[in-house]
Amino acid sequence: MHVLALDLEPAQFLSGWRPTARLLFVPALSDARPGDPVAVRIGIVGHPIQATVFAKVSSVRRVGRPSLPPGAELATDPASEAALAFLAAAARGEDVTFREREPRWVVAQPVHVVRGAARHRVLTANVSAGGCALQWDGALPAAGDTLRVKVDDSVLAPAAEVIVCWSALGHRVSTVGLRLVSGGLAGRAWRRMAAAAERAGSKFV
Repeated sequence: MHVLALDLEPAQFLSGWRPTARLLFVPALSDARPGDPVAVRIGIVGHPIQATVFAKVSSVRRVGRPSLPPGAELATDPASEAALAFLAAAARGEDVTFREREPRWVVAQPVHVVRGAARHRVLTANVSAGGCALQWDGALPAAGDTLRVKVDDSVLAPAAEVIVCWSALGHRVSTVGLRLVSGGLAGRAWRRMAAAAERAGSKFV
């Protein structure tokens, strides 16, 4: 997955975003190929806000000119629709506030993380219906990496696909933030884990 941070001028963002088609042009990633997954942390120049947009490369312009710079057109993930609308509102000069995130519950829930050929048993630092933070020991995964997480020990338990959104290096234990991308059985198992944490009276953060 390509991962980058990008600051766009308001007019540049608005001219490159086509919400009906869910397409966004960014003046970067000209070395990418159609179909490549990307995670772009986008800021709007002049505004103290940023949002992460997940997408796949739709097409690439490798050679350009001042009015049509090189870059890539991205087919954005439906889950990034709110982030794009938030960025567009800021680019239009509207008053924007950060949307309240999903409830997160502090709980040390053991889960199994599959990273490549390696499998790790780790503890959550907190969980929500759409992701979690994990206590992490060892080399940190990079933002945009895809992992798989099993929320119970059953051999037949489905593994949920997650994307690394951030990581924080700690003195003894580091932390990794994950966003759930799986639906189906794995997604339902994940949401049951979050609901169980809530029912148990876990601290809200």
